[in-house]
Amino acid sequence: MAAPPSSVLAFDGGRVLAADPTEAERVEGLLARLQPELLGLLPDTSFEDLDVWVQDTPSLYMNATEASTDAEGLWSPTHQRIMLSRHADHIERTLAHELTHAALGESWGLLPGSMEEGLADHVSGSLCESGASRLRAGRLSSACLATGGVSLQVDVLPRALSCPAGAPRAGWSACIRLKGEADGTDPMDVFRLAAGLSSTKLESGAKRGFYGLAYLAVARIVDRGGYEGLQELCLRAKQQGLSRVPSSWILDAAGLDAAAASWRSAAAASMGEAELIELVRMYPDFVSDAVHGYLTSTGARIDDPAQLEVEISLREGSATVLLSQIPDLEATIAMDLKRPQPDGVQVASAHR
Repeated sequence: MAAPPSSVLAFDGGRVLAADPTEAERVEGLLARLQPELLGLLPDTSFEDLDVWVQDTPSLYMNATEASTDAEGLWSPTHQRIMLSRHADHIERTLAHELTHAALGESWGLLPGSMEEGLADHVSGSLCESGASRLRAGRLSSACLATGGVSLQVDVLPRALSCPAGAPRAGWSACIRLKGEADGTDPMDVFRLAAGLSSTKLESGAKRGFYGLAYLAVARIVDRGGYEGLQELCLRAKQQGLSRVPSSWILDAAGLDAAAASWRSAAAASMGEAELIELVRMYPDFVSDAVHGYLTSTGARIDDPAQLEVEISLREGSATVLLSQIPDLEATIAMDLKRPQPDGVQVASAHR
């Protein structure tokens, strides 16, 4: 078993074990906010005494198992322990996710497959607004990547002020599809496989796909009937003597069907402007390639992307953003434009 962290901070309802008192106090402060908010948000939830261990790599054991090496947080119901990575991308959101697992009452145990992971993700996004757009972008894009990919369009035009008066504005468009490792996933497997269990052997790409699909289904149900609507499915299944909520009930409540295209289109349509911006930040190269494709195709001489109108849109959704809305990426492309570029920029398909 892993040795406990050296610094222990006891509080009403548990302990935080961390590397030093400052780290322990920080996590205890997050717990003091998150626990009552979670109880007020989600029905049939409560907390027993629990430990929160802050570790470099969350694990019950000295040598982390392969299933947990990429995890930012883990929940062990046997030990009533949350294991939290101090290097988590968003430690507050990760803690909220694991707290959801810890708090869920008996009725929620009827959720099938990976659906509890989708619920924990959705709750963490509701409680941690600062990281919610990034979470939604990651989960919804993972759902798309698992079921055919993310289809985008990039349109590049010179700004009107950069062109001589009356001169035509020669533009360039690229149709791009981002593909993932888990492409071809059967979305119905989200009801059969528990992706969050360490005993479930899944590659990281497949695991992200199931988390994304579960998040999508939960989000669509909660949008329609709140968390109470999702719990009602569990209560109805229990009343009928079922061990799990039937997948058909979840599909009906989420407005989905068994076809992968249904899930992919729904995930893309659920992404708004904020999620598209985060998606572009995750995969910036296709925007940079589109700018270079425009320059190569038209022979234009531009050393600053601010001289261009670069519009990125989802082909299966309604979200559209401009490169100027992502100043960090615009600055990176500006620096890149000042470097010598190789000939023959490759893009999926393009037309002038």
